[in-house]
Amino acid sequence: EREFGDKHVSPCLGFLILLGGRASQDNNNNGNGAMHWFPWGFFVGLCILATVPTTLSSGVTLVAIGKGNAALALMIVVVTNALGVVVTPLWIQAYAAASLLIRTSTTSTSTTTTTSISNLDSTSLLINLVLTVLVPLVAGKVVREILHCVGGDGSFFDMQTHKRWLVHVSSLSLIIIVWMNVSVGEAQLKAQNGKSISTLVALGILFHLTLLALNAPVVLVTMRKQHTTASRRWWLPSKEGKAALLLTSQKTLPVSLTVLSLLPSAAFGSEEQRGLAAVACVVPHVCQLFMDGAIASYWAGVDADEEQAEATPAEEF
Repeated sequence: EREFGDKHVSPCLGFLILLGGRASQDNNNNGNGAMHWFPWGFFVGLCILATVPTTLSSGVTLVAIGKGNAALALMIVVVTNALGVVVTPLWIQAYAAASLLIRTSTTSTSTTTTTSISNLDSTSLLINLVLTVLVPLVAGKVVREILHCVGGDGSFFDMQTHKRWLVHVSSLSLIIIVWMNVSVGEAQLKAQNGKSISTLVALGILFHLTLLALNAPVVLVTMRKQHTTASRRWWLPSKEGKAALLLTSQKTLPVSLTVLSLLPSAAFGSEEQRGLAAVACVVPHVCQLFMDGAIASYWAGVDADEEQAEATPAEEF
C-alpha cells in the first residue's frame, strides 16, 4: 500500500504541475501571464521528479541515522526502483496523451509556435530505463557476489574496507551527471532571477511536505510505535514506519535526470529548457535531504532519550 502511494499518488501531483504550467503559458501568450518569469523547463522537471521512484543510498542512510529499519529501507528502494522502470514511462505517456507536455511560445513577430509529444513512445523509454537503471543494478550485485565468493570470506575485496572509496566514486558520478545536464542550459540558468529560483525552492519544499503529509497518517495508523509507560509519544513511528515514511516521501535524482535525457526535445521546446528541467530536479532533491536529515536527527534524539528513560529506575516516593 505504501508503494502504491509512492508510485501513484505523487505522479498525480505531476498532472497538477503540468496543468499549472500550461495555464501559465496560455496566460503569457495572451499578454497577462502572472508567472512569465517561471520557465517551462522548471514545470517539466518538477513533473518528472514526481514520477520517479524513491532515493537510493541517501534514503537508506537517513533511515539508519534515524534508527529506523535499514533492511526494510533497502528492500523498499529495490522494489520501488524496479517498479519505477515500468511505471514511470507509463505516467509520462499519460501526460503526453493528455496533451500536457506541450510548450507554446510567442516570438517577436507575434507568431505562436507549439511543440508537443502527444505520441510518446513509452516502449523505447522503458527499454532505455532498463538498460540504464536495472542492468547496472543487477550487474553491480552480481559482481559484488562474485568478488565475495572468490575470497571465500570476502577477503578478496572487502566492501566494508573500501566503502568510503566506493561512496566517493558514487558521489562523483552523480555530480558529473548533474553537471552534464545542467550545463546544457547554462545560458538560460544565468538569465533566471532570484524570484524564479526562490519560487523553485519553495515548490520543492512544498512538494516534499505534501508527500510527508499524505504518507504520515497512513504510517502512524499502521506502523505506530508501541511505547512503554516511560514514553507517551504516540506520534512516533516504529522502526519500520520510519523507513516507510522517509522513503515513500523521497524522489531519486539519478533516475529523474536519466528520464530527462531520454525525453525528446519537443517536451522542452529547446535544449536550454532541458537544462533548466535538470535544475528543477536537483533543487527539490537537495531540499528533501536537508528536511529529512533534520527529521532523522530528531528521531535519533528522541529514541536516545527513551532508552535513557527506560534504563533509569523510577524514583520511589
